[in-house]
Amino acid sequence: MLAEHIIYNTAIAIIVGMLFVRYFGRDSSWIIILVSWAPDFDHFAGGILNKIGITLLFYGRPIQHGTFHNIAVMVIFGVVVAFLLAPFGLRFFDSMFFAIVGFGGHLFEDALVYRTDYMFFWPFSNKVMGLSWLPVGKPYTANFFHIANTEVLVIGLALVAVAIMIRTRVEGYGWIHWYMPDKIYQRYFAKKAPS
Repeated sequence: MLAEHIIYNTAIAIIVGMLFVRYFGRDSSWIIILVSWAPDFDHFAGGILNKIGITLLFYGRPIQHGTFHNIAVMVIFGVVVAFLLAPFGLRFFDSMFFAIVGFGGHLFEDALVYRTDYMFFWPFSNKVMGLSWLPVGKPYTANFFHIANTEVLVIGLALVAVAIMIRTRVEGYGWIHWYMPDKIYQRYFAKKAPS
């Protein structure tokens, strides 16, 4: 799953951003989209660490795809992102919250697609699990330019459309400014935004 994580996390970011603005008055939900692929860093981590002379084992096996797909790494990742973004003026809690939501979104999306691949609830459970609800009736295959499954992608795009409609209905067009460059917003959306 490559393209799907960006699409599904965009839908999550739109709704979570709406709620965060409502209760806290600020929105850094772009972080959710930015970290869409963060758990998949385990594809490269083992090789990179081995090249610099470090070997890490997880349950007696070297780091491989799926090693970082758990809630322990999710929380650690959220704290690290919060420390990295603090010098840029982002609040620690905001950065940590949105990074954890983005990471968790990736884990949930993988659980929706794959039946038994990862220990999502480690360290609380070592059980390898997944729901395999999408795509319905057959195993996942990346049949859309080898970057996505068509059925999973269409469902994700529908979720993004629904999220956009919900947030626009609640907040008007003004929220779109959070997600696009100022020139594009001024040209196409500023006149429609409520004053």
